[in-house]
Amino acid sequence: MCLALFGSAQLDTALLKSTKPKTIKRMGKSAIQQKDPTSAILILEYYTKKNRNDAEALQLLGLAYMETRDYEKAQRTFMRAYNINKEKAPESLYFGALMMKSNSKYDSAKVNFQKFRKEYKGDIKKLKKLATKEIAFCDSLSQLIKTEEKIIIQHLDTTINKINTEAAPVNMNDNLLVFTSLRTEKVEYRYEEDTTKTTNRKLYYATRKGGKWEFKGEYGGKMLNDPGSNTGNASFSADRNRVYFTRCHLNMKQEMICAIYMSERTSTGWSEPVKLPKIVNNPKYTSTMPAVTTDPAKGWDMIYFVSNRKGGKGGMDIWYTVYNKKVGAYREPKNAGPKINTSQDEISPFYDTETRTLYYSSNGLGGFGGFDVFRSKTDGKRITGNENIGQPINSGADEVYYTISTNREEGFFVSNRKGGNALKNSTCCDDIYYYKQTKYIHLDVTGTVSDALDKFETVANAIVEIYIKDKKTNEKFLVKTVKTDAKGNYTTTIEPNQDYVFVVKKDNYLSSSQEMETKSITMSRKLDVDLSLIKKPVTPKRIPNVQYDYDRANISENTKKSLDSTVYKLMINNPELIIEIQSHTDSKGTEEYNLKLSQQRAESVVAYLISKGIAKERLRAKGFGESEPIAPNQNKDGSDNPAGRAMNRRTDFKIVGVLEDELINEGDHGSKKEQKLEEEALKKEAEKQQEPK
Repeated sequence: MCLALFGSAQLDTALLKSTKPKTIKRMGKSAIQQKDPTSAILILEYYTKKNRNDAEALQLLGLAYMETRDYEKAQRTFMRAYNINKEKAPESLYFGALMMKSNSKYDSAKVNFQKFRKEYKGDIKKLKKLATKEIAFCDSLSQLIKTEEKIIIQHLDTTINKINTEAAPVNMNDNLLVFTSLRTEKVEYRYEEDTTKTTNRKLYYATRKGGKWEFKGEYGGKMLNDPGSNTGNASFSADRNRVYFTRCHLNMKQEMICAIYMSERTSTGWSEPVKLPKIVNNPKYTSTMPAVTTDPAKGWDMIYFVSNRKGGKGGMDIWYTVYNKKVGAYREPKNAGPKINTSQDEISPFYDTETRTLYYSSNGLGGFGGFDVFRSKTDGKRITGNENIGQPINSGADEVYYTISTNREEGFFVSNRKGGNALKNSTCCDDIYYYKQTKYIHLDVTGTVSDALDKFETVANAIVEIYIKDKKTNEKFLVKTVKTDAKGNYTTTIEPNQDYVFVVKKDNYLSSSQEMETKSITMSRKLDVDLSLIKKPVTPKRIPNVQYDYDRANISENTKKSLDSTVYKLMINNPELIIEIQSHTDSKGTEEYNLKLSQQRAESVVAYLISKGIAKERLRAKGFGESEPIAPNQNKDGSDNPAGRAMNRRTDFKIVGVLEDELINEGDHGSKKEQKLEEEALKKEAEKQQEPK
């Protein structure tokens, strides 16, 4: 993938004719080092026509072809260099195999990676490790290649895809597409590092009419598109009231440095863009390709972006920051971690809020060749790993800027695959592709929250939290929260092929949860998910079926099952509650003995719950002996009352308090004290680094 801005490079061929061959070769090598592959190709093609057996020069030419993504020429040139003189061009076998992958020749690529690993004795030691990884990637492709096509792909027409490069397609709504482009009809080709040209990228838009996308013009006008900047990579907040995008300029070292800006919707259009503060836009590094989502708990903007800043895993990495709306400041960016980022490049993130899934492109995680699209479930704190989304989206070419449209069943991505608008070669240039899932399943959810003890009493203003559960790790990712209306009803949407947990909460009620899966649903439908709550009891509640052996404190297997379905479940669903286990006996035996036995029995229940993972700080054990009977131990005539005694031999639970916030949220969101300290630090940072408008 060329993270490119395009133009042309000029070369005086007459100069080459009057230059010595050794000097021409040095010029070609220098052009590659200066990241000018177009000039390198012109120079080295001229040189190798006259010096056909110079393997070193051929390897350099292959590198230039590879940089311009001319996969077929690169493969032929690398293999030619290797076959002429593998001692002079030992790396050509590795790069030739890499180009075989880009040309979808996976079996041949694997054979040559194996051959390279066995015989390479050159200086670039990391190539052997990379070859080992590539062999494993080739082996894994059989699982990614799909025979059943459920996605149709369409190349957008030439009103949108011009002869140079298009990038970053994203929906403003179902019928409005915003994208980045260098709108020119000139036959020119320029990389991002080619800083001599003045033609700039801008934001443009297209609309859909009658099922066809048509180009309309600049998006946001001069307010977003600065004439002196390269502008692109728009990403909209969930409510579409904020747009994040990048502007790129040359720094003092003549390096292209990008920074992220934000603009807000007004009654007349978009506001004057504000550059995010230095804590995000470190001026020493590039910060680009923002992807905004919403923190489902607080509603704050969370921005994923790409940067080569210090502290990464190598190359371009994906980072993220959160805008703390309470204090009006951005948090220190964090690296997305080693499950996503590699020693190579990870770029073009897109966050799907409906499934808490981050989509991104990587050339360091393996796959079909070049950049492939991957996905990882993450909420910033936890990551489930990475998954290649497979064909037909991914191919041997570069696939980047994958997005999902607002209607969920379609979207866009960018690729330099064959079939696009070619300029220098058939795989040179990035175009926008539209895709549609032919069997997408829409799932609408309606439900009512009611009192569990009285189904006719509904609960208004209850909070329903919807989580996606990862079956492999049992981790839950909060997707969204909805509130019931005055009649206790709520509506929402969920996704197919997921495992969900619905959690319902309200003050003075005990939280409850309900699991459901959508993997077995094969067609669009409406789902009823009714939920219930129980008011927090102020008096002790009996735990059913709690049994002890006669004169013993140990609990039976049936008792364990009863505890699992009552108190244990209650405490899992309500992690703030402190419960007191209260044990009682009948009047047989001495008062002192019964008090001791009941205490031991309460402690045995507490010990069992702790063994199940309930924190000991949340449990109390108290024995009452025979002091609080709920039925007579004897009949009025003085005879024994077995039924009454059985009722008195009971174990109850009572809510006696709630944990402090520090204990509930420890290790997840941090304590109130920690959050306060963070907010104070963010306020100071915002004051110190606030960029002028």
